[in-house]
Amino acid sequence: VAMLLVAAATIIGQLVASRWGADPVVLLYIPPVLLVATYWGLWPSLVGAAVATLAYNFYFTVPIHTFRIQSPVDVATVVILFIVALVTSRLAGQLREKAQLAASHAARNATIAGFARRLLSCTSERMIADVVVHELSRLFGCNAVLLVDDDEPRVVASTLGNSKLAPNDLAAAAVTLATGD
Repeated sequence: VAMLLVAAATIIGQLVASRWGADPVVLLYIPPVLLVATYWGLWPSLVGAAVATLAYNFYFTVPIHTFRIQSPVDVATVVILFIVALVTSRLAGQLREKAQLAASHAARNATIAGFARRLLSCTSERMIADVVVHELSRLFGCNAVLLVDDDEPRVVASTLGNSKLAPNDLAAAAVTLATGD
């Protein structure tokens, strides 16, 4: 995507340069780098920054269609383009990471709030056990069983349906409950 966006900026730059010269073209390479950083992260945007700098150098600095640069002004422009692309891609990448972290926290908070709301509607220990077991099963994508240790492990709530725990499962639960391991 980074390379396609830089290619599009180069094509647009050719049209701009034929009308107004190569000076404004350098600005066309910043939006692709920002876009890639925002949607795909830092490393793809760094690739975009490098490709944008090389494309500008190849197509818009004298001598054209080489990677040599004769003018000190063009050297400065290419170096500054690369630095600006690096800095902006890093900033956009950090913004993307913070947005993802915020979304993750919001999802976690929504899960906790939903769980708390379901627990608040419970009127008995049995209902609480059922809510806890079903929530754990949903969160971890597995079967869940809540056992209590009276004299031997007893199933209080389960997502197994009509299935029962095997004797070896109950024995493992008894050892776990007795030793805490």
